[in-house]
Amino acid sequence: MSDRKPLMPKATAVWLVDNTALTFDQIADLCGLHPLEVKGIADGDVAQGIKGMDPVSSGQLTREEIERGEADSGHKLRMAEQKVVLPQTSTRKKRPRYTPVSRRHDRPNAVLWLLRQHPELKDSQIIRLVGTTKPTITQIRDRTHWNSPNLVPQDPVTLGLCKQVDLDAEVQKAAKRVEASRPAGAPMPGGGLLPASETVPGMGPQPDFEPVRGQSEAEEEAEVFASLQKLSSGHDADASNDQPDVEFPEFSDDDDDNPEVAFAAGNDAGETADEAAPGESAETGAADDYGLSAYVESPDAGAVDAIVKFCGIALRSTDASLVSCSSKDELARVRESFMKKKLALELDDETLDAAIAEVCERMKDTRRKHRVVFYYLLAEKFEMLEAIKG
Repeated sequence: MSDRKPLMPKATAVWLVDNTALTFDQIADLCGLHPLEVKGIADGDVAQGIKGMDPVSSGQLTREEIERGEADSGHKLRMAEQKVVLPQTSTRKKRPRYTPVSRRHDRPNAVLWLLRQHPELKDSQIIRLVGTTKPTITQIRDRTHWNSPNLVPQDPVTLGLCKQVDLDAEVQKAAKRVEASRPAGAPMPGGGLLPASETVPGMGPQPDFEPVRGQSEAEEEAEVFASLQKLSSGHDADASNDQPDVEFPEFSDDDDDNPEVAFAAGNDAGETADEAAPGESAETGAADDYGLSAYVESPDAGAVDAIVKFCGIALRSTDASLVSCSSKDELARVRESFMKKKLALELDDETLDAAIAEVCERMKDTRRKHRVVFYYLLAEKFEMLEAIKG
């Protein structure tokens, strides 16, 4: 007796149900089926149309074994010994790894990742992992693949082309192979660059240099802050390491709707200077009145403060703090944002443009027409100095 199963389990179960008094459990155990499946065969719900096969005539089961099973419901049926021993053949064949259609366009990216991250892998290992072909791997390695310019290295595990366990197993196998083939005394690959005394002929031992001390977090923050101050102010800060005190103008409540903020990127004319004039900075213009005393004998400090508050962050940048009379777009912004919105002038555009041109002519002696001075002269022309204070 042996533990073999019938060649045709369901057909054998159909014959045993119809021709013997064996229990469902005995038939299920012999044929490798579930007892409920055997019950379904007896009820006619399962294996409809399957012709029963006699296991006695085929030499798979003896009549005496069936009779013992019918006499004892707890007896476990066993198949008869084969008279001719047949060689066991493997039913599982090695086939190329199946890759879903939706993932096949990602295989070249996965191959490129494997070639870069794990060059020790053989082509056969990459084929097992990704399911590609050897010509494709060669083309990607030689950059002759038709889509080489668009390939992006991507982890095959992330793409779902293989499992992390399989990838780790292949990498470990490749590492063992490389270690076994490495000559005795040879350095490990990827251990870093060799010193120049070993790679350059004729060079002896070189003096050791002290490593550069890394900056602390506080020093890095101080250096970044100093660089930002240089960019925003347009001139170098004090030579010492102390950070200069910077005074920023106050912000008005309507700064979010203030189109003056756009002047930082909109001043595209050539009337700007690379460095601030003596006594000026990008944040505050002139030290006291932004150079307004050159045009007005006694400037109104309250009106100046109101204009500075209106301009807001536009005065932080050197370019945005100046008005370019050669830029039509900027002059239009001056008319719309300051004269119509701030001064609430209801005159026609031609009259307002004439006033702007008059101020430009008045300030033609300087290439640096500061925005605060320009706005002050416009407000003065229309007698709006007191109005803008409120």
